[in-house]
Amino acid sequence: MANGPVGGPEAKPSTSLTGTPTVQTGWTSCAVNAPVGADGRPPHALTLPRLGNEFTVASAIHCQLGPKQRADGGEDLVLTEDRATDLTALLAALRLPDDTTAIEACTTEMPWEPNLLLFDAHGYWIRPGLPVDTCGNPLAKVSEAVRALRLTTVSETVVREIVSAGAAASGCSQDWSTMAAAEARSGPVSIPSAATLRLCVFRVPAQQQGTPQTAGTFEYGFLLPQQRRAAIERTLALLRPAKKCSGTADRFAVLQDATVMGGDAIHVELDHCRRVLATPVYGPSILAQADNTLIELFKR
Repeated sequence: MANGPVGGPEAKPSTSLTGTPTVQTGWTSCAVNAPVGADGRPPHALTLPRLGNEFTVASAIHCQLGPKQRADGGEDLVLTEDRATDLTALLAALRLPDDTTAIEACTTEMPWEPNLLLFDAHGYWIRPGLPVDTCGNPLAKVSEAVRALRLTTVSETVVREIVSAGAAASGCSQDWSTMAAAEARSGPVSIPSAATLRLCVFRVPAQQQGTPQTAGTFEYGFLLPQQRRAAIERTLALLRPAKKCSGTADRFAVLQDATVMGGDAIHVELDHCRRVLATPVYGPSILAQADNTLIELFKR
């Protein structure tokens, strides 16, 4: 995201809040009591009352959402609940006043906010507000104190799968956007000149099928054997111009150079319109009509 100036010397910090943080009871877990929002960020702590001396802190829990690789090579999005008891630096940082130092400009990057909860010796807990700088972002000393905590993992909750074991093993992406309508000319389709090609096949989830903007989820993939590569190359060169057709496919395949990222790609709709779209890095896109022979060559 751009870091250009969006404020000026008139940028003001958030007003220091009075009152005390709301004391909660009955902690269950990060997933139940401290869920993140749809954007993956915790509830906004910059508008909450700041930590005072009324609440005696004995421990802290930091809830962190992030990717974690599995033993089978796949990857999950995991909500981790970590606990810390050595809190001297953290509590000192949370009790700092807002920084009102004048600066020339503020930037547009989204600041990191910890999903932080504080507990007393009896299990009561609060979510403390965070002191901020002139631009309204959490003080750097708060972020530094949170990252310096000596944490012990209490639990891990898998939120969803990010990459399946099959996608990881094949080298394919877990998700891929379906073929969008494109300015393309008709003509023979040639495959990338790389020595090795990767075939990835994706299926659009049932609830997204038929919608204008859809994406497919990994179904299977593998490196093309030389004999099949040669057969696909011959078939692509003989394809006719694409017929007029609207809509998107429920299943589609992507052919890519297995040795580079972001190189030439060929998208093939495996049902419905069954169009072929070649998108070379250099040169115009080419649109053609798949036939039964080509569709058969993309089967597992």
